[in-house]
Amino acid sequence: MINGALDYLYNLKREGIKLDLTATQDFASHVGNPQSKFKTIHIAGTNGKGSIASYVYNILRQKYKTGMYTSPHLLDFNERIILDLNMIPDSYIIDFMNSNRDYIENLATVYRNPTFFETTTVMAFKYFADNNADYAAIEVGLGGRLDSTNIINPEVSVIAQIGYEHYQRLGCSLTSIAHEKGGIIKNGKPVVLLDNKPEVVAEITKIASVRNSKLVKISDYCSITDLKFNLDGMSFKLQTPVEEYHITTSNLGLFQLGNISTAVASMELLPEGSPGKKSIEKGIRESRWPSRFEVISREPLVIMDSSHNPPAAHALVETFSNFVTQKPVLLIGMLDDKDYFSYMSILRKLSDSVILTTPDEPSRSLDPDALAAGIGHMFPSIRIIKDPVEAYNFAIQNYSCVLVTGSMYLVGMLKKYLGSSVRPFNMD
Repeated sequence: MINGALDYLYNLKREGIKLDLTATQDFASHVGNPQSKFKTIHIAGTNGKGSIASYVYNILRQKYKTGMYTSPHLLDFNERIILDLNMIPDSYIIDFMNSNRDYIENLATVYRNPTFFETTTVMAFKYFADNNADYAAIEVGLGGRLDSTNIINPEVSVIAQIGYEHYQRLGCSLTSIAHEKGGIIKNGKPVVLLDNKPEVVAEITKIASVRNSKLVKISDYCSITDLKFNLDGMSFKLQTPVEEYHITTSNLGLFQLGNISTAVASMELLPEGSPGKKSIEKGIRESRWPSRFEVISREPLVIMDSSHNPPAAHALVETFSNFVTQKPVLLIGMLDDKDYFSYMSILRKLSDSVILTTPDEPSRSLDPDALAAGIGHMFPSIRIIKDPVEAYNFAIQNYSCVLVTGSMYLVGMLKKYLGSSVRPFNMD
């Protein structure tokens, strides 16, 4: 039965992305406005927002019944909606879709039916409310101001790193994109800003001022010392105006320093007070965010990273160069709506050899032959193996170091093939 419910839900993608709140507000009202029955931290940004959501979730669940709503998923739809240590059960998805199918179809006759993401958002909020969540970390889907998650009134808003992805919908300048992201800032509620690019800082500062929102800029608020790292993890001291934290994490990547600092700052700004030093340190220690510079194997060394845009590529190159001394073969598959030329021109700093394959997203995958034609001059060695499992097996049999990247749909498919965990926490 779950397949039928999910098939119906996925079929709502035919509506595409609708950047307005009307359908979500109507749908939420229909099911009792569940978004008003628990507290939230709202997280927007081009890169980093999923990791920040994971840290916030893992910190808050140390003291509170806490949910997390993120997208997309790596393996299974249920990953998107988590409460405490469990993904949303199939039975709830089936019941929600059965109970609301008539409403969804009737709404189409007077306005339009809710899209896949709008329906999933309302489902998540209803699930958290029905199960008496105290808090939830809510990741924006796209943009912020008109994203369907923006019907909440969060305790704290978070703006992570901002880039040009989705500029067709959000605007062609960093100022216009920051304006859309800053749309999640609510009157009188604090906002944490990770990005320090001048255009972004100026726009978010303006919005925060208009809305009488306390603005915390991570570059001013936090300092990091005693950083140590290797492929087993990272440790450092994090100093804020409130506390000094001794952070340890198995999440790798220098970009995680900013994400962790942002999560900690957001916890210190909660109106009811911080969960406390022990909860923060333990929550970060237990946090996992699969497919972000994740070591899958040591012999051969296999690292998976779901970066798919130029800013994420820069972060990946910096991290790989600091953590790994070997030169990898790049195993890459991309979607056809991504800036593959800029992305690949950045990654060529790591390797001369690339294997091109196909992400597990038939309607949007970029044909490896087309990708090869576009980047052929960048890499002396290009091999095309369209089947991703065959490509992966070739890579690990012929190279001592493999970096799998370019799309979550490629990374997720290969993690499923390998039976690799997608849990956003580790209690071991």
